[in-house]
Amino acid sequence: MIDINYICKKHKLTILEKTILEFIVQNIQNKKKISIRNVALENFTSTSVIYKCMSKIGYSSYSNFIYFLKINNNSLISKDYYFEENESFKKAINLLKKNKDKLFMFTSTGIANNISSYMNERLALLGIRSISNSHIQLLENYFSKDIILITLSQSGETESVIDILKIATKNKIRSLSFIGKKDTTIENLSDISLISTNDIFFADVITIFEEILKRI
Repeated sequence: MIDINYICKKHKLTILEKTILEFIVQNIQNKKKISIRNVALENFTSTSVIYKCMSKIGYSSYSNFIYFLKINNNSLISKDYYFEENESFKKAINLLKKNKDKLFMFTSTGIANNISSYMNERLALLGIRSISNSHIQLLENYFSKDIILITLSQSGETESVIDILKIATKNKIRSLSFIGKKDTTIENLSDISLISTNDIFFADVITIFEEILKRI
């Protein structure tokens, strides 16, 4: 469930912006669809004010903003879903739980970028600092103590991800990887690897990530 007061304090929202956020969340909880224009009309304001509010929180797209608010109010995971909470899963939980004050850096390529962007915005909504694209300079020794690296690769052999992991390993940066195959280069380079060999790799990544967030 979204902590509206926390978001307002963290992003320094005005009273009007808080009212707008509460209105949107209430409509989501009541399963009502509402356009940005209707949000503006119902709150006696303009769409530009709503965009400014979204921008403060870290969103530029209204549809994405609504989608991620929905995710925070409802679990993506079916009640019948089951997966083994193995040692790697427990280590991943501890990694996030004990490093909330650090900057989480996501790295991926291709379709996986959509998933890493989602994960990045999920952390942002929880008040955890993160970025969804790799900045090599942040992996250098000067910043290394403040970075946690999270990678996504279905093959486990994505060249650009391997290059980033090699730099992270050199500078003793902790890393967590979501991989679609066992015994890969990325698994060997990562401190913690969560492996899903199902055909629905990206859906599994989201599901497992949501389960981790529920436990931190």
